[in-house]
Amino acid sequence: MDAARRSGDIIVVGGYGQVGQEVVRVLASAFPDRVVVAGRSAARAEAFARRVGEGARGLGLDVTSPSALGRLAGAALVVMCLDQQDTAFVEHCLRSGIDYVDVTAREASLVAFERLGPIANQAGSTAVLSVGVAPGLTQVLAAQAVSSLDAVDRLDLVVLLGGGDAHGAAAIEWTLENLAAPFDVIRAGQRHRVHGFREAIQVQFPGERRPRSAWRFNFPDQRAAARTLAVPTVSTWLCFEPPLMSEWAALSVRAGLGHLLKWSWLRRALAWVAMRLRVGSDVCSVQARAEGHSAGAPAARVATLQGRREAELTGRVAAEVARDLLTGHRPGGVLHLDQYVEPDAFLRRIVSAVPDSGYEVREAEASKSR
Repeated sequence: MDAARRSGDIIVVGGYGQVGQEVVRVLASAFPDRVVVAGRSAARAEAFARRVGEGARGLGLDVTSPSALGRLAGAALVVMCLDQQDTAFVEHCLRSGIDYVDVTAREASLVAFERLGPIANQAGSTAVLSVGVAPGLTQVLAAQAVSSLDAVDRLDLVVLLGGGDAHGAAAIEWTLENLAAPFDVIRAGQRHRVHGFREAIQVQFPGERRPRSAWRFNFPDQRAAARTLAVPTVSTWLCFEPPLMSEWAALSVRAGLGHLLKWSWLRRALAWVAMRLRVGSDVCSVQARAEGHSAGAPAARVATLQGRREAELTGRVAAEVARDLLTGHRPGGVLHLDQYVEPDAFLRRIVSAVPDSGYEVREAEASKSR
């Protein structure tokens, strides 16, 4: 598509939230006088824009309102940090030639947005989905892990979150809602129903002395990766730091307490407590392990990115994708992150830009027991 640097506004919806703030900070310094901090509260958007400086501006914008579509005139790119219930806003962006970056993890939305590919192609716009940690970095690491194997039989994606990190209320509530929820995984090319935190595998991150347990969890990346990477069996697993948090969560599910989390008032109350009583570190690490065959022999490859502060890491990933779109990498259509970037180069870029992070790819012993 257009190989030139694009002009026009860069609208960050949810730009005063935890993830959006990092996106705004990075893009405002790289593209002064172009970044618009958008959200339902015009006052909060304007206040944060003033703190950032660099010519950033605030905008009151409710994406559920029909009037929102008329406020996109002059935009080159929208970075969306809020969940949406339908495709109207995204469809308008793509029909108008506005590129779109989606940082959210609502699977129904991701699947619906995928269907907008023909609209984007016709208008010459590009949408990048699954932008963040999970979905996002997990899929890019998966693409890197499978790249050296001749055939891939199984892919395990692992997310490690620190209990001492500053997670937003919406993210905590979503995690609690999905803690014991039933969901589908792709196993041998077919969908199978499983439950959160009822099965575990042993994983070990670089620098750790011993393996830890990671438990099944309903991140949407596992089903997206099965499609984009054509892997027959894909699962995503979640663990916390300190490890005792993972064990508490699994014990609660085994004790039958998970069904209580269907009550929204209880999730809100627990999220309120979790935001104020942080335990452990602010670690945020992701790993992909691919098993299959290479040169006719069983083989396994593990790719890991270790970092801190999940919201900041998510924001940096989104900002780097936005930077690529704004500087001419616009293939057109609707793509997931692992389809848009060159995995190894992108992962190295993220690590070079994020303090206290590291990236490693290694060969591993194939295991039939996983």
